[in-house]
Amino acid sequence: MRMIRNLIAALMIMSVMVGCTTSAVTGRKQLKLVDEKKIVDNFAVEYSKLIADATSKGLLVNSSKTGKLVKKTGEKISIAVIKYLNENGMSDRIPLFAWEFNTVKESEVNAWCGPGGKILFYSGISTIASDENGIAAVMAHEISHAVAGHSAEGASNATAANAIMIGKQVADILTGGKTAVISNDVLAQGLGLGLLKYNRTQEYEADRLGMIFMAMAGYNPEEAIKMQERLAEVADGKEVPEYLSTHPAAANRIEKLKEYLPEAMKYYTKK
Repeated sequence: MRMIRNLIAALMIMSVMVGCTTSAVTGRKQLKLVDEKKIVDNFAVEYSKLIADATSKGLLVNSSKTGKLVKKTGEKISIAVIKYLNENGMSDRIPLFAWEFNTVKESEVNAWCGPGGKILFYSGISTIASDENGIAAVMAHEISHAVAGHSAEGASNATAANAIMIGKQVADILTGGKTAVISNDVLAQGLGLGLLKYNRTQEYEADRLGMIFMAMAGYNPEEAIKMQERLAEVADGKEVPEYLSTHPAAANRIEKLKEYLPEAMKYYTKK
């Protein structure tokens, strides 16, 4: 029975190792068990449905002040992204993107960029990003998640986590449940925290890349720091502990942004 448990563990480890690749964008090892192109294609379908629904309900506000800024900054930053990919030997990623920039009427302070460059801003973002520079800081950060392939990585992490849970269940069946060195509940909790750690790593990567992209588009990357400071004020002490959050704690994030600033400024001074 011990041999069976060891074999199952070895097979799970091998499957994860085979799916590990080094990201050309970030230079970090990423788990890629899911085809990014499929994720992009599937998301495009769902995004179209979302925009159609928002349009039918009169919630699409692309002609508003915020909506116009979203489109303007998005177009400028997407051009910078293409330039960056071309100049850094990553032109093979360019076909993944079919940029769309939309804004919906929603009081929540939120914005995101899905796989393939499908962007959605909520009008509530204007409470912390009321001008072009602020919108650009948010836009560049969100676009960076898509450029770095974070969605495919997240899907792969979830796939691997499910495989580990299934593997343990199989081992329990084969050994009469005697693999319970750790309970399923505790294992699930541990896997969840592991996935959140990846998310925080991704946030830092998006912060760094975002500053570069906005600088290349002609926006002062210092605005990214100001934006994070405003977000911290909005949170008003309501942050959850960093180890349980998908985002780094504000103070840590601001510190990192300041570390990234000199690199980003090199791109800004070229403009």
